[in-house]
Amino acid sequence: MRYLCAHVKCACRLCSSGQSPFPGPAEQARACIYSRQSTALPKNGQVAKLHMTKVAVTGTQYCGKTMFLTSLLWQLEELDETRFHLPDGVAVRGFRPQNVRERDEVFPLNRFRNVLAREYKWPEKTKDTYHARYGFHHSGRWRIRSRHTVEFLDLPGERIADVAMVVHKDYDEWSDHLLDHLSQDTFGREVAAQFRTAAAKPGASARDVVLAYRLALARLILAYKPLVSPSVFFLDRTGDLARDEDETKLAESRRCGLDEEREFAPLPRDVRDANPELADEMQRHYREYRREVVLPLFRHLMSAQSLVVLIDIPSLLMAGDQRFWDERQIVVDLLRAMCSDTNSARILRTLRLKSALKRVSFVASKSDLVLEDDLREGRLLALLRSMNTRAAQQIWPSVEVRWFTCSACVSTRPGSRPNTLIGQTQPGPYTSERYSAEVQVSRLPEEWPQAWKLGDFRYRHFWPRVPENFMIPPRHRNLDDIFKFAVLG
Repeated sequence: MRYLCAHVKCACRLCSSGQSPFPGPAEQARACIYSRQSTALPKNGQVAKLHMTKVAVTGTQYCGKTMFLTSLLWQLEELDETRFHLPDGVAVRGFRPQNVRERDEVFPLNRFRNVLAREYKWPEKTKDTYHARYGFHHSGRWRIRSRHTVEFLDLPGERIADVAMVVHKDYDEWSDHLLDHLSQDTFGREVAAQFRTAAAKPGASARDVVLAYRLALARLILAYKPLVSPSVFFLDRTGDLARDEDETKLAESRRCGLDEEREFAPLPRDVRDANPELADEMQRHYREYRREVVLPLFRHLMSAQSLVVLIDIPSLLMAGDQRFWDERQIVVDLLRAMCSDTNSARILRTLRLKSALKRVSFVASKSDLVLEDDLREGRLLALLRSMNTRAAQQIWPSVEVRWFTCSACVSTRPGSRPNTLIGQTQPGPYTSERYSAEVQVSRLPEEWPQAWKLGDFRYRHFWPRVPENFMIPPRHRNLDDIFKFAVLG
């Protein structure tokens, strides 16, 4: 691409302010590449601009982040505007992968695509931060052409539980915050009370406190509660996920820190006051973990211009209200870390960068698991909004917020009987109906219940229905709308 000559004025912020370190207009024009607002020579009445957008796809574990990104990239690589709709006059062309930095892990699209189309299974869950970088040409209604580069981040859902450590640099603040939150529901209150009792025993050593906290975390995992922090207890740094179904074995086999010598646990205020040496040791290990595990991950997040937050509402209803409160708090902490005025100075000092956030998409994922009537009458979207109203209030007024329902891979169809869906109950080819079954599912409530427990709502997770021909991406709902907002703006 040829850049502006000396007779054309550069329009980027750096040059128009008169603060450019470059001596001449031509050099200033080349500098526009780095301001991400460079302007090319006019051609056929059009102006080409270079844009760079980073999109972070986040949410707690098993909310569908990997499938969301796999399907979105697949749709764009095999773009068919009859299946992936763009507004009139808007075109996307030449969507091609680009190299990521050497130290970054590349999103394995081909592997996930093969698992879906040839093995008839869902992609494996994310165990590390994946990067997917693409370039494409985009033209809008006013025939303005632009060269666009977009980088997607797929973050492990388990790590999002550590977001409170970004906000709370101080170990004492984090301890109070975490223990207070655990006490919000009946089960969490019981777990927290048992841990407080063990930590307050006279003569309790650091080892005793850590073992008691490990047992508490094991109980939270087995109760499907996502707020497990430090998150390495759930997903360690090698990518090994906690799987044992016995809480004692799980507590013995996992670690809640960087290693066995640097484990830590939140301490109640009275224990910290009574045993300052123990508190100092925990604080030291907390700071090391925060520096080595938490901050590097959230630096990626803070550099994103667009944030996509996925919420799996059918799973929240199935699991009972104890999981709901955890997930809601994690999203609140996430947006508070990125946007809250009260913590911004602390975050900027710690991360040495400013949040670049411009757009937030709240997405109710796996919409194919609910009834068509619930989608048509807006109940799924209403539940998404009411759950995340407090989180949305943490966002700066300058950041645009939108709400979506979505299915990255529609794997169900309405059944012949009322309140039923038909889907694959076992992995099988796209053309086969051998493993299809008609399953009854619950209607969505008009609003979140005041209380509910495991088993009050019934939904079913099905296997994917994906054509074996890679030219045909999975059938989706609303991925195109999310792309238009999150990437094109």
